[in-house]
Amino acid sequence: MKRLIFLLSLVLGLAACSKVDKVTKWDSTFKDVRQLEAKNYLSKDYIWGRPFFIHYIDSCVIVYDDLGDSLFTLIDLKADNRVYRFGKRGQGKDDFLQVASFYNMQSDSLLAVYDGFGRSLVQMNINQVRRGIYKFPLVVEDTLRSVFVVPTKYHTYVGIGFYEKNMLSLYGDKIGRRYFFEYPYKDKQEKAISNRLRGMAYQGMLRSNPSMDKMIFTTINSPHFFLYSIEKDKIIKTYEFVASYPVYKTVDTGTMTSAPMSARNICGFVDAYATDKYVYLLYSGRSIADAGRRALCGSVVYKITWDAKPVCKYELDVPISTFCVSDDDSWIYAMAYQDEFHLVGFPINTKHAEKAQLDK
Repeated sequence: MKRLIFLLSLVLGLAACSKVDKVTKWDSTFKDVRQLEAKNYLSKDYIWGRPFFIHYIDSCVIVYDDLGDSLFTLIDLKADNRVYRFGKRGQGKDDFLQVASFYNMQSDSLLAVYDGFGRSLVQMNINQVRRGIYKFPLVVEDTLRSVFVVPTKYHTYVGIGFYEKNMLSLYGDKIGRRYFFEYPYKDKQEKAISNRLRGMAYQGMLRSNPSMDKMIFTTINSPHFFLYSIEKDKIIKTYEFVASYPVYKTVDTGTMTSAPMSARNICGFVDAYATDKYVYLLYSGRSIADAGRRALCGSVVYKITWDAKPVCKYELDVPISTFCVSDDDSWIYAMAYQDEFHLVGFPINTKHAEKAQLDK
């Protein structure tokens, strides 16, 4: 019995090392490593509720805060960080129930906002917001109860959700509705779990680039990400990185389904952002069991090309929970978390970094 316990411990230990080694090996491919110092935006006295995500649009940063008096905070970076607070929770016209994501549209000043509970993708005009006009016309309704809906350059829409057999849907007036891929699985046993239930275990972040023809999807409960290219009538998976798979149970009572996660799972890429040139990945590497809610933050951002080549590893001086990147890849804007939230920026372009140093 002691020998069996020893061998089991050895196997589990080697498995854990293998998971770490995959991330460590990938990390070692980043030869350019830079330390970044945060610059505070707004006053430290500015009160945030629970900022969920942040997006860069038209020289502005917009934050969705689901516990704030106003759901949205827009900071105009070109107008001395002028702040606009707006957006109401409700079921009326131009109200929101649960905002799930921001995405670029084909105009620099237009933002697509997806309301998961309302199952609607609406348009937000940043120029109108600056003038105090808060009207959000419907772009498309989602009939699949998708988690995220992403507009594309081809006037189609990509959805990701707990579909019966697939992970992604692509739909539009000219192509109808098409489905692609299924959620990951490590072996035949996990593959036998229904796609809907597996999807609950592999929830994460879906982001698109400003040109609306590429996407990245990251899973939160394991170091795992996918890169996609969007064409007129199909979605192509161009790259997949897998360091480990999450541990979870499945519950299906007939009326309720869920996939409770192990608190020992290593949180991987807890947030991501995409520009036309690069993909940025915020890495945690900690478990909920060890770090609590701080496991959903990170202080390392990896920068890669769209063909998955390493570019740079940024080591931040404060942990962040969510972030965005300027369209010219010169700044990271983020919500830093140290007992409470602060909006910060990190210069990542050499010219901007040197200027920031001179301004200190």
